[in-house]
Amino acid sequence: MNMHRQLFAFLIVFIALTITPTNAFSAAGITVGIAELPKDLAAIQACRRTAYEGQSNLLTAAKSFCNADQIQRDGYVCAIAKARDGTVIGTADLNKRTGVVNNVYVLKEARKQGIGQLLMEAVEDALEKPNTLKLTVYSSNKPAVNLYQKLGFVAPGIYSGLMGLSSATSINFLLEMEKKLA
Repeated sequence: MNMHRQLFAFLIVFIALTITPTNAFSAAGITVGIAELPKDLAAIQACRRTAYEGQSNLLTAAKSFCNADQIQRDGYVCAIAKARDGTVIGTADLNKRTGVVNNVYVLKEARKQGIGQLLMEAVEDALEKPNTLKLTVYSSNKPAVNLYQKLGFVAPGIYSGLMGLSSATSINFLLEMEKKLA
């Protein structure tokens, strides 16, 4: 009987290993921290270029995102998530002077595993307190809006009304959201 259990356990592990995609990431093997520049720059750029794979004639803003131009200036930091093999699989930029976070990006195959939340937590940790963390997000980007709300971000003033309106229409609004940090 014990041998049957061992064989069954072996089969379960074997099946699990053979059906797990090779490009899958799990939060357990992810490290998140502030990028070391210039050491991490090429890996950050490689990660961001996947957002525009197969596209040519990129607009200036898209080129700047892919080249990580912003984080190479004084006052900016970049939180990065790395897989076990050292590949950068997510980024989030922070302007430490203004408290504005942008360029939050996670590779498609690494999404829905909590990496965006880990990046945002690293950004919060990098900002001196008390402060207000601010960002903009399109209302049609429901996963991002939901994440930011879960993390305590709110849409102040008129943006609160636009959030409600965006759920009732197909109009895509650029929302400002903020979170007070104590």
